[in-house]
Amino acid sequence: MLGKPDSNPTDLTANFLPSDPGTSASRQTYVMAGIFAVVVAIAATLGAGASYRAVTHGTNVFSEVGNLPIISDIRRAVLPSAGEEGTSPIAKDDKLKILFLGIGGDGHEGSQLTDTIILTSIDFKEKKAGMLSLPRDLAYPLGGGRFEKINSINAYAELEHPGEGAVRTGQAISKLLDVEIDHVVRVDFRGFSEFVDAIGGIDVTVERSFTDPQYPTYDDKWTTVSFKKGVQHMDGKTALTFARSRHGNNGEGSDFARSKRQQLVIMAIREKLLSLNTLGNPKKLAALYATVSRNIQTDLSIWDLVELANKAKDFSKDQVTTRVLTDAQNGELVPSTVNGAFMLFPRKPDWSAIRAIAQNPYQTAEQEVAAARPVETIKIEIKNGTSRTGFASQAAAKLEKMGYEITAFGNAGKKGYERSVIFDLTNGKKRAELLKLKNVLDAEISLSAPVPGDAETTKIVYGNDLTPERILSFSSDFLVILGDGTAAFLEQQTAQATP
Repeated sequence: MLGKPDSNPTDLTANFLPSDPGTSASRQTYVMAGIFAVVVAIAATLGAGASYRAVTHGTNVFSEVGNLPIISDIRRAVLPSAGEEGTSPIAKDDKLKILFLGIGGDGHEGSQLTDTIILTSIDFKEKKAGMLSLPRDLAYPLGGGRFEKINSINAYAELEHPGEGAVRTGQAISKLLDVEIDHVVRVDFRGFSEFVDAIGGIDVTVERSFTDPQYPTYDDKWTTVSFKKGVQHMDGKTALTFARSRHGNNGEGSDFARSKRQQLVIMAIREKLLSLNTLGNPKKLAALYATVSRNIQTDLSIWDLVELANKAKDFSKDQVTTRVLTDAQNGELVPSTVNGAFMLFPRKPDWSAIRAIAQNPYQTAEQEVAAARPVETIKIEIKNGTSRTGFASQAAAKLEKMGYEITAFGNAGKKGYERSVIFDLTNGKKRAELLKLKNVLDAEISLSAPVPGDAETTKIVYGNDLTPERILSFSSDFLVILGDGTAAFLEQQTAQATP
């Protein structure tokens, strides 16, 4: 801190006569000392500001100096193109993936646990978006057969690397889902509530009435909250309660139902911002950002947000796809317990089904089922290559409901197939449908071509260990030998394909 000068400001006088060299040198020393003090003060201020931004955004101090508001404004004034060429938050292919995280924040139990995890994908060229909610109990693999709940990634990252929790969570989920996450935004409960209040509240369409008798309070107790079906105007506190409730009745007592409500709230916020013409107004956006800046951690600058908002304001509500991973009969997950902790695991252990959703986020579950149906008549013969009794008949029933025609089913000549195998009997004439069936069953395509059989057989193919498999129907397009790996998928597909 700078000390007070010894002299009184009212005693200062002006002397326009030449001074002696000693006096001049003394004055130069004072001037230089004053300039140095000012520079140090400015540097300290900029350093403090940059340090705060670095912690908030999960970046480093040096990169944030240039992003400080006053420095950024000066840079843009001197170099109007600064921040435009090569630094746009939008990729060259006009696509973007942003991970939204919600935490309790200070004053809440498990303050750094992410209760909300939503991967939002945006295609600016096609003007469409997709939101995929990941449940907080999803098992995140650590390797060596060890798992932790996905909502703890941010908490551990903050302990080991303060200020970098959001970015490191984005990196971990990016690797897990095999997608490139471009940016991360993490907001706590207070920031969310203040933001909703700042825009005057939101109108949310509550899909069904429910009551939650176990909603947590700030003093570690419970209170009862209720919501009625229909359009409800909500302030920040009410919207937060609606998005957080997880013990409601009438089908609203699960994390999956809560994830769906969180998506409804996000859509309602977007509609309110559009009605206020906020998305196209940089000043309003900057004011909103300032309101919650201390409660947000992100690698996006205010200028990035302005650019994104300006491009996203023309999106129609109908062009936004929402999906929630669930453990329902037709869901992608199955529940389990690890060391006494409840966790959710992919129905397909290799994560392929969930990764496919993350990589194609603009397709609803219904559209996914429709896309799996054959476009033309496809005739399939099915053989059971496992030790599961009745597996071929069960698979036949499932595939028939999907639109495939089953010509015959029975047992394979040899058991022990781990993955299903498809033999193409059309000589490549129906390749598109072959690839579709491969994806449906998560199967392998055999390169073994059918050969003529004896008088009792139309054709023969050679399966595992060159075991001959007879084709029983002249009209079959494909022969499928079922493996154990298809079991989980067929369970899921049944419920999806049933009208």
